[in-house]
Amino acid sequence: MRNPFKFFVELARQPLWIPLWVSLLMLANFASAVFWSEATAKLILITFMISSMLMMGLYSRFGFAKVLGLGHVLWIPLLLHVLTRLPHAGGAFKNYLVAWCVTTAVSLAFDVVDVWKYCRARKSSRPSV
Repeated sequence: MRNPFKFFVELARQPLWIPLWVSLLMLANFASAVFWSEATAKLILITFMISSMLMMGLYSRFGFAKVLGLGHVLWIPLLLHVLTRLPHAGGAFKNYLVAWCVTTAVSLAFDVVDVWKYCRARKSSRPSV
């Protein structure tokens, strides 16, 4: 098992765009605290914290691998929920939700590709019976 705090050390060793992207995702999720009076904002932050714990668990088990995308699995139903709340939001909160939806959807697209590649690589490395 790896020390989950070393995740950020390994993240810093990745190509520059990866830590920048992770920083943007963290900012997009933590920005929900600005709208704390909104139930959806609370749900975004709570889901982000749970997903972060899941990611650290995956990192501890697998290291900095493409399987880490599974840590965002809770973002799928959250994204669908936020999309249903968009018509009821207004002003700065609506703008925030749109920006959050875009960054989350892009991240999930990366995650699906990464997890798919991870699973394919694991399947092809298994010995035939």
